[in-house]
Amino acid sequence: MKKSSISRRNFLGKAATVSAAGIVAPVIITGCSSEKAKVFKPVPEGEWLDQAPDGPVLKAGLIGCGGRGSGAAINFLNAGPNLQITALGDTFRDRIESCRAGILKQKGQEVPEENCFVGFDAYQKVIDSGVDIILTATPPFFRPEILAAAVAAHKHVFAEKPVCVDPVGARSVMATALKARELGLTIVTGTQRRHQRDYVGTFQQVKAGAIGDIVGGNVW
Repeated sequence: MKKSSISRRNFLGKAATVSAAGIVAPVIITGCSSEKAKVFKPVPEGEWLDQAPDGPVLKAGLIGCGGRGSGAAINFLNAGPNLQITALGDTFRDRIESCRAGILKQKGQEVPEENCFVGFDAYQKVIDSGVDIILTATPPFFRPEILAAAVAAHKHVFAEKPVCVDPVGARSVMATALKARELGLTIVTGTQRRHQRDYVGTFQQVKAGAIGDIVGGNVW
């Protein structure tokens, strides 16, 4: 892995910009011919980390322990060294127990029983449990409120998509995002295609004219 100038200390604050800083392995689009494609130049490699830098322990609390939340917890633990899930919150006890067992089995980490919170107020208890980062994968209706509470407590946040379901929620999330920026906090959402290297590389090549002018497309 290439050495990076990004330290553990400022990694979270730069996470959003680093993810879009550059492309490591652009994907060449074939199947279309164009004069523009003949002069296409690959997108230069940028500073895109394979893992978080080493450093002090970062503690995360998971709110919403269903399938996506449990997956997000494992994704977080796989993202670098010295990462821990130290608190779990859900409205259903069985979801917490399943998630807790999965973390123990796959990563050898045991979430303390006293940091497992059940109920509609579990999100606030997770936020107040001494974590550095909040991972939220609840049903999306609840995310604006959880996001606002997490940022008010000065926590960095990963929020699964979508972050809201209505105009009221959208306005709340936008206001919270502005507050997070003022506080120097990072909010990352589960729009993984915006970070997946081959997708972004393909987009950059299309944008640079690799297949000529776009005259139509399909979205699904």
